[in-house]
Amino acid sequence: MHRQVWSTDAAGIDFPGAAQVFRIRRNVFDLSGQRISKEIVHGITSLVEATAGAIGRWVRQHWGVENKIHWVRDVIFAEDHQNAYLGAAAHGMALFRNLAIGLIRLAGHTQIKRTLEHIAADRMRILPLLAASRP
Repeated sequence: MHRQVWSTDAAGIDFPGAAQVFRIRRNVFDLSGQRISKEIVHGITSLVEATAGAIGRWVRQHWGVENKIHWVRDVIFAEDHQNAYLGAAAHGMALFRNLAIGLIRLAGHTQIKRTLEHIAADRMRILPLLAASRP
């Protein structure tokens, strides 16, 4: 993958707090060097003097969080398909999902899906995860 990042000030942009705008172009190549995809994204930041390199790092860090938390909640826990819509039920279920992810990671596991499948096969396997949360 090859990335290029351009940034400039947001003068004339009618967006609250906008200090800079940026453009990221991502090219993905196969092993023979042929480009297989090109993606261009645009963004706005409130940071006044962010360099293109810093913006690129922040965007990659954002996707690290997205992949560690949101992807797990969306795909492994099927959060987008939940039916808890009354009152604070959706927030409560999100809290429990985050708690489960945190306990699994605190116990040293990195493969959330495999760990959940392991626990589902024998519910007593959850006890070491709960014990890992103790100081």
